[in-house]
Amino acid sequence: MYRIGALIVFLLFAAGPANAQGVSDKPIRLLVGFTPGGSADLAARAVVDGMGSALGRPIVVENRPGAGSIVAAAAVARADPDGSTLLFGSISLSVQAAIDPALPLDMLSDLIPVGLVSEAPNVLVVNPQLPVRSVSELIAHAKSQSLSFASGGTATTQHLAGEIFKEAARIDIVHVPYKGSGPALNDLMGGRVHLMFDNLSTSMQLIKAGRLRVLAVTTPRRTRQLPDVPTMVEAGFDNFENSVWFGVFAPKNTPREVVNRVAAAISTSLADPRAVARYEALSMDILRSESPQRFAEFFRRDVERWKSTVIRTGIKVEKN
Repeated sequence: MYRIGALIVFLLFAAGPANAQGVSDKPIRLLVGFTPGGSADLAARAVVDGMGSALGRPIVVENRPGAGSIVAAAAVARADPDGSTLLFGSISLSVQAAIDPALPLDMLSDLIPVGLVSEAPNVLVVNPQLPVRSVSELIAHAKSQSLSFASGGTATTQHLAGEIFKEAARIDIVHVPYKGSGPALNDLMGGRVHLMFDNLSTSMQLIKAGRLRVLAVTTPRRTRQLPDVPTMVEAGFDNFENSVWFGVFAPKNTPREVVNRVAAAISTSLADPRAVARYEALSMDILRSESPQRFAEFFRRDVERWKSTVIRTGIKVEKN
């Protein structure tokens, strides 16, 4: 029975644009674990048109924010493994798997990595009313004033970057989690929180407009988008690297033929000059995994990397 079901799913996908009727016309749901307007949401919307065209089916982005993307990940893990429900995941999945043993799913076995999509650096930004213009000045200010840092959710890379910074700088700053970068940035600009490690894709225009002040980037080298902004390493924090990757996942037991077809659709979309221009505008770099298997290897290594980081720093994340 499983083989017959898998064959039916494969035929529905393989029919592609030529199949204008039936189940194959049903939109594919691509769940995003963060709010609209955030970096994950923007990265997802930049790739879906080309993917849908390649698969011959429309793809609808569905935002399911909560618990640092775990709400969306758990929903996809429970979905039918027929390729009709996918997850647009990120490095947050690696962090969650590394830091929380009580997750409602096993990240490495309940999801199938399909394909990498894009990558973007994080930046340390502050409210421009804060009287600091460098990381060292921020640390000095934090030692004399009570400050808070925002994130797009508990146990996200934004959160962990803040905790690592807090430990390394030996300052006491309070974490304020939000359901995505959008609301976090709104409160940062409004002065209700003071600083944030955010994705450059969502902060860049705000930095240009003077609504945020950038103090450092979290890449090993200075970025082409902000060549005059120092790295956290230059600011005195060795091995402080915190870029964000994005990729597509499917539920476990999804037939290999379907996984490979979706992976091929991702590659086709990323090769489209329109998608290239969209990611360029988002200050993101396109990533391409050679195969779902290579992405799975990458994902497993990333989980181990974050586990080592958590052990090395001794960080404990309190779930709200």
